[in-house]
Amino acid sequence: MKNIAAALVSLAVHALTVMFIVLGVSIVYRSPGFLLAWLVGGLLVAIGALLFPRPRRLPADAEVLARSSAPEMYGAARRVAEAVGARPPAAVAVRDLEVASEYVEVGWRRRPVLVVGLPLWLVLSARQRVVLLARTYTSKKDHGLLVSGALWTLAQWRESLTSGGALEQREEAHNRIVMSLGAEAPSGTYQAAGTLGQVVGYVLGWPALLLERALLWLTRSHDGQALRRRPAPIDGVATEAEVTRLTELIEGRRFLAPVQAAALRGATISEIQSTLAGSDHLDESAATTPRGERLLDLSSSAAVDEELSPHFSRAIRGFGLIS
Repeated sequence: MKNIAAALVSLAVHALTVMFIVLGVSIVYRSPGFLLAWLVGGLLVAIGALLFPRPRRLPADAEVLARSSAPEMYGAARRVAEAVGARPPAAVAVRDLEVASEYVEVGWRRRPVLVVGLPLWLVLSARQRVVLLARTYTSKKDHGLLVSGALWTLAQWRESLTSGGALEQREEAHNRIVMSLGAEAPSGTYQAAGTLGQVVGYVLGWPALLLERALLWLTRSHDGQALRRRPAPIDGVATEAEVTRLTELIEGRRFLAPVQAAALRGATISEIQSTLAGSDHLDESAATTPRGERLLDLSSSAAVDEELSPHFSRAIRGFGLIS
């Protein structure tokens, strides 16, 4: 029932978007000789185009690895994906200053892409890298193109209608006028106009806000039930203890401080890895699974490091910017 309700809400959102475009085109088509018709119709079409859902894209700082330059990385990504029952990624991308990794579907064709955060990948062992990939594949939340597009449209509604306020540039200009003219300066500020715009935005946008909250609730509930019903495909590749340890590592980010300190000292990639290999938060005392160990052995992991060495070297220079 929640799936059906989410689909109906999404269809209503998309129908409203299409209605703006159709209404705008209809107004212009019926009165092509009137300037007002062009202005009103163009405005409606512009609103529809602004709200029309876009496919998901990779983050701006993500760099897609060429398959020819990173065959070991692509091979490891494919093997772990097949082991946990996920679609093998069509591309693998890296991010210099992002800790977490994610598995996303981009473009209208929903092309699967694995995005790896280099700061964490740098310090993990071969075994832990398998756990990270398995966790990334199995924790992907996919609402489908229909629902995800509706969520994107509703987010645009919310940002457009509720993010208004007084423009800082106009406020600064008003302050300069007051300082120059003194008592002769016009009274009042632009705060009232900005507040009025926010109130109007909330009044006109409350249906969109309610729809967004309802759709988020429906998808969030669906995700939780699906995870409880679905057999864990990660079994046999990583243990629960390993996944828990890695999750704590990602959320706590305790490894970042020593990595940043080593980077500031000018340590090399191998020195950073050897320094953190024996630390408590990277300890591998949790039981492992034989199947998972075969997906990425030590030699293959070292080959991946060699393929990513130019990216590691560039990323290390910016580690001080990670918060």
